[in-house]
Amino acid sequence: MAALRTLLLLGLLLTAKGQRVARRRRPPPPQSALEKVVAQEGLSLHQLSGKWFLVGMASRCSYLAEHSHQLEATTVTMTVLDGQSLAISTFRKLDRMCWEIRQHYLPAQAPGRFLLKGHRKSSKVDVVVGEADPSSFIILYYQKGRSISVKLYGFCDSADEFHVLDETKL
Repeated sequence: MAALRTLLLLGLLLTAKGQRVARRRRPPPPQSALEKVVAQEGLSLHQLSGKWFLVGMASRCSYLAEHSHQLEATTVTMTVLDGQSLAISTFRKLDRMCWEIRQHYLPAQAPGRFLLKGHRKSSKVDVVVGEADPSSFIILYYQKGRSISVKLYGFCDSADEFHVLDETKL
């Protein structure tokens, strides 16, 4: 009889301990702000190929808030590599020198979403093609950690044309 009571008591203690563990579970992490952005539907990656010019950007980055008046012209050339990923070549003038930054945007979980991997796991950047009219403009959203930036690029067939300035939707 004592053995039965011991087993019953042990069973009750284990059940109570299991219930306490269940109550301690953390809530699921909040949805990322970038996950709420709807990627442009029906957009072919080949429509993004070409030379784009940075027209404007928005970010809560403290560096940009303090130095945005010093930003120089930036040109981005996008090339489709394998039908799924993009090769990005960014030219910008900084301190009176031209710099080229080469990046590889890997396909993410859905069309219009990409991943830019850094050297460390914490340095990955999620990229979403938000809205686009491949003949005139593209809006890209970037998220690194909790920081989000939005960039507006304009497309130009030749030096004397700049289509994004004629866009009435903006």
